[in-house]
Amino acid sequence: MRTVQHGLSAPRGNAIAGEGLIRVTFRRIAALTILAFVVSALLGPAADLSLFLLHRQDRWLLLSGSLLFAICSWKLPMRREPLEGSWRIALAGTAGMALMAWAGHYWILSAYDMSRDEQMAVFDAAVFARGAFAASLPERWGHHSDLLNTMFMYKADPRAAWISDYLPLNAAFRALIGLLATPTLSGPLMTLVGGLALWSCARRIWPDDREPAMIGLLLYAGSAQILANGMTAYAMPGHLALNLVWLRLFLHKTWWADFMALLVGFLAVGLHQPIMHPIFAAPILSLLLLEKSWRRAAFFFGGYLAIGGFWYLWPSWMASLVQIDPSGFGGGSADYLNRLTSALERGGDLRAADMMANLLRFVAWQHLLLIPLAIAGLGAVRGERLPAALAGGIVLTITVMTIILPYQGHGFGYRYLHGLIGNFILLALFGWRSLGEALPRWRPLLIRTSLAGLLILLPVQMWMAHAFYAAPAHVSEQVDQVDADYAVISASEAPFAADLVINPPYLDKRPLRLLREAIDPEAALAICASQPSIALISASMTEPMAAYYGFGRGKAGDAAEREVAQMLRRAGCKIGG
Repeated sequence: MRTVQHGLSAPRGNAIAGEGLIRVTFRRIAALTILAFVVSALLGPAADLSLFLLHRQDRWLLLSGSLLFAICSWKLPMRREPLEGSWRIALAGTAGMALMAWAGHYWILSAYDMSRDEQMAVFDAAVFARGAFAASLPERWGHHSDLLNTMFMYKADPRAAWISDYLPLNAAFRALIGLLATPTLSGPLMTLVGGLALWSCARRIWPDDREPAMIGLLLYAGSAQILANGMTAYAMPGHLALNLVWLRLFLHKTWWADFMALLVGFLAVGLHQPIMHPIFAAPILSLLLLEKSWRRAAFFFGGYLAIGGFWYLWPSWMASLVQIDPSGFGGGSADYLNRLTSALERGGDLRAADMMANLLRFVAWQHLLLIPLAIAGLGAVRGERLPAALAGGIVLTITVMTIILPYQGHGFGYRYLHGLIGNFILLALFGWRSLGEALPRWRPLLIRTSLAGLLILLPVQMWMAHAFYAAPAHVSEQVDQVDADYAVISASEAPFAADLVINPPYLDKRPLRLLREAIDPEAALAICASQPSIALISASMTEPMAAYYGFGRGKAGDAAEREVAQMLRRAGCKIGG
């Protein structure tokens, strides 16, 4: 059977096949479930957000998945006809996912951008839509911009402008889509592109076998992580889509496809964080060295050197735009070395526990058969180069993120592996083909688990996603209705209450939201110079968030609130409810 020439050979039978592999798969899923409950019991939900989500969501999803797998594998019939489809089915399926993701942003996620990553993408897109690289701030905010919450923004004191310190292309894509429709379509469109690119990759790798592409589409559509992140403003749907488009172009092996792959690589590096795409691409590009394809290797090496140089300089240039005096700017914390040092310092004592929780969360939000089939696909790594490169990207990403950023914060599944879900699926397709004579048993199992995921697990996952976003969305809506010039919010009122302090880039919406912890006597005098009205957001308003996480502020918060209120009154502000 003809395949793309990357050291691929005809599939070899797996040592464990049929019902034996199904039993092994159940034991593996059950073992992961037990591990999730043990880790949750030992560390508890209050350690950090990763452990909280393991406790609240993922251990129950893994338990449900174990039970569903056991039910689905009971008395499996035989199906000898391959599961085949066409590009029309692929288009219809991925378009359906895109539509669900777009609707889910409003119905599931309450049309709310909860995390700072999402908020910064929306913030930057609003700036880029006006044709600017940074939004100017009124002079009176120059020395007190931290009141407005500048977390994940370029640092400056005094400040002339503000913009996030992420790379710009995720936000730029949202701004571009916003010129034609609504920016919330960006994630769904990337979900659509990613699914079609995956289909095309599978057809390229196995041109004489239509079944792997269909299996890949089912695994893609069965990933709640892909669907849920497609509802958000995260850059992750873009990483997955662009990585798969890049891989499809790389596999084409023509000069124009390589040139287009470099262009896609430029976009992928500049989406959000610069290391995500290179970690994916490097093991695949290493195949060129093994094949002694020196010209292609030199072309990609030179191209990525230029791409890396461009995006390496971007933060320092952008950071200079937010300074009052750009000539005196020396780079500060904008460069990647300082960022890396800072990330390493934040690793903490929960590094291993966080990564364990991240990986369990990744498994819990995928199709039930993705990881078992991907593990089966590892058998192809020993003798075939492409699956080895795909697995290498996964291992490299997990290793690097364990070292530099084990805590992912918010997100569905494990976001830092999102761009490599295509690697997992393609590995699973190698695993699928290795099943050989056992396939007649596995086809009904795939159909059953896909339906179980769609009809049972997905509604539970979407309910969890809704509950995760609904509380802060409700509180934010209440803050919007406050009749005051400013609304003061304390980061200690509830977990992640600081994320409620998000303002539009041109400060053209009332009430402006201020971070209570940043108010000092000097800032109070600046705020209150015009005797504005100020509302102190009380613990009762943020109660839904505290209730979701199970804890809020202590008594010290009441004393701090009274102190800030007195400070603002003395400065001339009118304190409201």
